[in-house]
Amino acid sequence: MQSLFSLCRPLLLALLMLPLAGMASQASAQTTADPAFEAALTHFNRARQGDAGQLDSAITGFQAAPGNPALQPLYTAYLGSAQTLKGKAAWLPWNKLKFTEQGLDQIDQALALLRPEHDRLLVQGTPTSLLTRLAAAATFVALPDGIFHRRAAGKALLGEIRRSPLLASAPTGFRAELGAIEAQLKEAEK
Repeated sequence: MQSLFSLCRPLLLALLMLPLAGMASQASAQTTADPAFEAALTHFNRARQGDAGQLDSAITGFQAAPGNPALQPLYTAYLGSAQTLKGKAAWLPWNKLKFTEQGLDQIDQALALLRPEHDRLLVQGTPTSLLTRLAAAATFVALPDGIFHRRAAGKALLGEIRRSPLLASAPTGFRAELGAIEAQLKEAEK
């Protein structure tokens, strides 16, 4: 029987692929700069690269109310991803499960908060809706499906992103990250 640790190892790999690239602004899009999000994202990225000591700072940053309330889905999705990463880093099995479940709950809330206006609100040049869905999909795909049963939801989110008309104007880096997560999904389904 594989240990929970070895089953969660793909989570770190998927979280390393979360979207960071920007896309060209669309005429009707509103670009927003959020220094608090950028700071939390910096901590999150360091944690994804192996510095687990950055997780609490990332979580605290994503728990803060965004300067622009319309960014709440993005904050919440990254909060959930950070909490699942904290679950991976936890030593005790019950903490691994607790933090991962808390993260999944946050991601579910983030997805429920998405509205059409999030297609027009750009962060780092990318629509908030795409960033939120890709963060959720990357996390869902990386989790061991035998425990958390989220692979189908991750696959559905990847399909939504693929079908989105916003993807046509997405930067190459974003599309490459989407492709990498799709490849990870195909590998997991073998």
